[in-house]
Amino acid sequence: MSQTAAVLTPAAVDYERTLVLSIEVSNKSWVLAAQVPGLPHTKAKRTINPEAEALSAAIAGYRARAAAVGRSIERVIAVYEAGWSGFWLARWLMSHGVEVYVIQPSSVPVDRRMRRAKSDGIDAELLLRTLLAWLRGEPRVCSMVPVPDEADEDARRCIRERTELISERVGLTNRIGAVLATLGVTDYNPLLRNRHHRLAELRTGLGEPLPPNAHAKIARLLARLELVLAQIAELERERDAVVETETPDRASKMIQQLISLRGIGVQSQYSARDGDADLRSRADTGVGGAGD
Repeated sequence: MSQTAAVLTPAAVDYERTLVLSIEVSNKSWVLAAQVPGLPHTKAKRTINPEAEALSAAIAGYRARAAAVGRSIERVIAVYEAGWSGFWLARWLMSHGVEVYVIQPSSVPVDRRMRRAKSDGIDAELLLRTLLAWLRGEPRVCSMVPVPDEADEDARRCIRERTELISERVGLTNRIGAVLATLGVTDYNPLLRNRHHRLAELRTGLGEPLPPNAHAKIARLLARLELVLAQIAELERERDAVVETETPDRASKMIQQLISLRGIGVQSQYSARDGDADLRSRADTGVGGAGD
């Protein structure tokens, strides 16, 4: 079941029958830290291969250790931090009867004297302590991220891809401008339809045609820019089609309802932080062929 609409408030925990597990996820290995029923003073920490089967075997091993001291595990609660791995692991755990939470890493307090580098993950022990505090009802100890279902997460990819393409468009435009600036050229907009025709007409600050290597480099940058513009246009056509669909899904229906409100446009429903204030009108930024 998706946690998108669910309230992230756990039921009371019976620690004599509950395995509490944290998973430090990386692409090379997963580090587990666990509080095992019947073994409160045992440091149940181990490193496994980064795969679901190894995690399943580890959970079975914790169950066996609890059974060896006369405890039966009836509930498994797991946590890992949100990051590059997404939510597939959360969905896999839920499909195997594990209650899972995904923690927002920036919400975990860190001792200023032991501040981690930005690239460092939250270690398994800290994850476990944070989860236990949250389960005790300390809401300010961290923030949990709702786990979307796979369809909802996939629907967001177009939004994120468009944002990435907008960033690429800005980068390519800036690189073209940087090349021209070294030649004393400032009056050129690569986003206009006549970009190729204008490039052939450009003169340097000394009144000379563009040097051949500079011209060739800009032409290659324009080719990449046109591909990016074409992909942005394709994504925007798909976005606009949501408004016109006659059989919308849940997300599309919400967008259709919201755009009926004054002052809210289609793209606002997709990304409030798109960084797209510099987007020209489609008439001026259309993608043309090589002969434009």
